Amino acid sequence: MSEPRQTSLFDRPMPPGYRDELQALMAVEPPKPAPRLGSILLFKLGPLQLAAQTSIAFAVSPVLHIARIPHRSGTVLLGLVAFRGEIIPCCSLARLLDVTQNETGAARMLILQESPGRLWAVPIDAVLGIRLLSEHLSPPSAPLAAHWISGSLEDDSGTFHLLDNGNLFRQITLATA
Repeated sequence: MSEPRQTSLFDRPMPPGYRDELQALMAVEPPKPAPRLGSILLFKLGPLQLAAQTSIAFAVSPVLHIARIPHRSGTVLLGLVAFRGEIIPCCSLARLLDVTQNETGAARMLILQESPGRLWAVPIDAVLGIRLLSEHLSPPSAPLAAHWISGSLEDDSGTFHLLDNGNLFRQITLATA
């Protein structure tokens, strides 16, 4: 006596209209996902309100002790700081951008990450918050040269200028060489 042969899923005949339904589904263009713009860190540097993408803003800490480097006074490179067991260069973003920086007791140190394993520390006056980056950046406006910022945005507390990551790190590297 022979056993009835078992059919697999792929051996069965297709239901009527299956091909037409599949073609109709394949012809429809899938919806485009909403753009992911990320978030930004808002901070104050002297009279300026600036923003940096949180992808490069590695950490914010109280002002760290800056160990000066001999024969490097008056340059963008302020010295070295110890942060979480690492020694990293500390640069003056205010000198780089040619901005007068406030000397306040509420100063902070912003740690920027150029690439994995390459950190820079920059003193800033205050952290103002973190916001989602809207897709409506206006063209760069006045207080800084256009090559420093990639756009400006309005917030409840004023106008913020988003720093251009590529140019920022390129200029830090050149100024500290």
